Amino acid sequence: MKKIIALLLAAILMLSLAACADTTEPTKPSEDPKPSETTNQNTPDDPTDPPAPVTAENPNLADFVDYSDQNWDINDYYVSKGVESDATIRGDLWIVNVPDVFTTEMPKADKEYTIGFSLYYSVDEVGSMIMETIKESAKECGVKLLTNDANYDQNLQNQAVEQWILEGVDGVIICPCDFYGVQGALDALEEAGIPVIVFNPALAGSFDAVCMSECCEQGEMAAQLLIDHLLANGSDMKGVVVYQTLPFTHPNAATRAKGFKDAFAAYPDIEIVELTGTSPEDHYTAFEGALMNYGDELIGAFGLYSSATIGMMNAAQAAGSDVPITSIDNDKVILEGIYEGKLLGSCCYSSTAPIKWCLSQLVNKLNGAEIPNVMFYANTLVTKENVEEMFEFYYNGKTLADYMAGIVD
Repeated sequence: MKKIIALLLAAILMLSLAACADTTEPTKPSEDPKPSETTNQNTPDDPTDPPAPVTAENPNLADFVDYSDQNWDINDYYVSKGVESDATIRGDLWIVNVPDVFTTEMPKADKEYTIGFSLYYSVDEVGSMIMETIKESAKECGVKLLTNDANYDQNLQNQAVEQWILEGVDGVIICPCDFYGVQGALDALEEAGIPVIVFNPALAGSFDAVCMSECCEQGEMAAQLLIDHLLANGSDMKGVVVYQTLPFTHPNAATRAKGFKDAFAAYPDIEIVELTGTSPEDHYTAFEGALMNYGDELIGAFGLYSSATIGMMNAAQAAGSDVPITSIDNDKVILEGIYEGKLLGSCCYSSTAPIKWCLSQLVNKLNGAEIPNVMFYANTLVTKENVEEMFEFYYNGKTLADYMAGIVD
């Protein structure tokens, strides 16, 4: 027994000596990497770690052209034009220009989302086209659409949103009746955690994205058309140019007027005079007075929106005046006036493309894709050269010839 114990003690001693004799230098560990670069403290194998959300690729990415100023600020933009604004666009800004015609497909919903759409007014032609377009597009995307015609009543729009919140809709698109009064609806949607896109800007409240026009550009384009005409016809660029607008502050009107006046800043001998009205009849009377008061000093005119243009065009025709008139908006009678030479041209935009962009990007957001949160839709200068083509585009294949012949409304 003593012999066996001795042998065991000898073996243990030899093992201990061997361990002490191992002089191999251990491998030096590398410096700890930054967790954000190479490590994850909670690995996918950790059952307590929730899976990271998977972000889908935006299928309309090819149609986006980054806006020139990614630091553009909605409040700075409007306040600098004399329009009060206290809006918040949620998330990091991604600002793009979008075309009138998609070259990419409308997105397909991952599941049947329910989306509420409230339109300021659907009775006129533009409103009815917007409503028809979003209904067709909702079918294409595979979403359930709830619609509301607010009839220019912000209270009705707010009530619709309150009902949709109770029903638990997945998202909302709003064309505001009141650019400031819509804040209550937007605040309620934010509190409910429901994403919202506005078509035309809200100037109070918070939203995920907006699809809007660069209205200063519209005014500049209309002004440049008039300037080019005057120069081409040998004008000494002296006299009076009138523009007709609304008698109250409207963000689109204020920015259009700013763009128009800025374009004429290089011609200090031209006096820019503002006239106001609401109906075509108001603008007819105002322009009739301007034609009499200024006589030969009146060298040009600008209708800042359709009612102004229509009233001015009719007053000029009744007075036998050839004062050149430029415009914004693309009502059928305005396009007819361009064709007949009553107007130089008009800065136009699609009534239906913007609402398709609103819907497509809300669906993309619900699908988990990153979306632009400011989308500027296209402005197009329409003159005699392209008016027939653009009439057919803006009015879903109807032709200017048929409209002028009374075949289509």
